Amino acid sequence: MSYQTICAGFLQGDPRNQAVMDAAIKMALDQGAHLTGVHLVPPLNVPIYVAVPFPDDLMASYYADAEAEGEKLQAVFEARCESAGVESREWHGGARTVLTVLEELAAVTDLFVLAQHTSGDYDWLLGEATLLLGVPILAIPEAGNFETFGKNVLLAWAPRRECARAVRDAMPILREADQVVVLRGDVADDARDVGIGAYLSRHGVRASIKHVTTDEVAIGDAILNAVTDEGCDMIVMGAYGHSRIREMTFGGATRNVLKHMTAPTMLSH
Repeated sequence: MSYQTICAGFLQGDPRNQAVMDAAIKMALDQGAHLTGVHLVPPLNVPIYVAVPFPDDLMASYYADAEAEGEKLQAVFEARCESAGVESREWHGGARTVLTVLEELAAVTDLFVLAQHTSGDYDWLLGEATLLLGVPILAIPEAGNFETFGKNVLLAWAPRRECARAVRDAMPILREADQVVVLRGDVADDARDVGIGAYLSRHGVRASIKHVTTDEVAIGDAILNAVTDEGCDMIVMGAYGHSRIREMTFGGATRNVLKHMTAPTMLSH
């Protein structure tokens, strides 16, 4: 098993587009995958308090500027792919609702690569995409350079559906990693270390188990701390094990990691 089709999403005017492109090209090369680049141009939002019709020339200017940026971005994408040796590739553009575009592509995509946004107009995007698309999301942190990742992977594990899904979705990466650290929080001797260890081993994954107690440290913080402690360059985790209302009210590991990630993070739901 490997990823055969990877899709990189480039938001209009996003300074992290280059980092997303670099990560997506790396993944496409590692997996021998087809790479789709998509320029995500949101429809122009007109404030609801604007009482007069929005001028047509301003609307036209917005989309003309977006089209010009898309052409420049496509040229960079084509040049970078050509230089790196990604032969199978394509490009999509257009001004439609961002999630609509991604949802249409999800039916023919194995992995999405998107940028983290901790604030602003798109701080919701990673969470909503993870829940809606049914495809794993590789989130590239808002800051930092990530020329290499996936060699020392932190796998946040609990015997739950979303975690099992994350393991299966990430298997092409886990099999190629030099080391996988399986992080388990607040567990007694339930014998399930043997189960997950044996399962990964049967897939050719080299894994070690790390236990943490989160009485004083939330599991999200424990995941982030373990990335530093274990020298990990990537996180794999199931997303939204609790309802979104509970996540918003009480906090949760997904929200915490989405906001504070320091390494590329694969999310599955």
